[in-house]
Amino acid sequence: MAEKCIVPQDWKEYFDELYKKVKDLDEKVEIDIEAPSVFEEEEAKGIPLLGLSYDPKDKVFSIMSENLEHLVHKPQEICVEEEDGGVKQIRLVDGTGTEHFVRFSTPVK
Repeated sequence: MAEKCIVPQDWKEYFDELYKKVKDLDEKVEIDIEAPSVFEEEEAKGIPLLGLSYDPKDKVFSIMSENLEHLVHKPQEICVEEEDGGVKQIRLVDGTGTEHFVRFSTPVK
């Protein structure tokens, strides 16, 4: 899998479009969220994705599920890994240098 970094001015549009693809899928998209230097284990595993967005005004990336909202404050870098023509993983680096990972159960095309 090759990693592709998204330029900051495209974050909002890119992830709004990605989430539209998720909403249009017939099946629920499950994700795993991990921030190894913050949590000893995965924060969440196999949870349905309900929302994904970047707010440029507050500089916050939000990942939402039924019982969880994972926020990445002041992202410095956001990159995606693609597999089989779709996004398989998002890697975010927050303002403190901590890496956060969102892994999709199946690539989002």
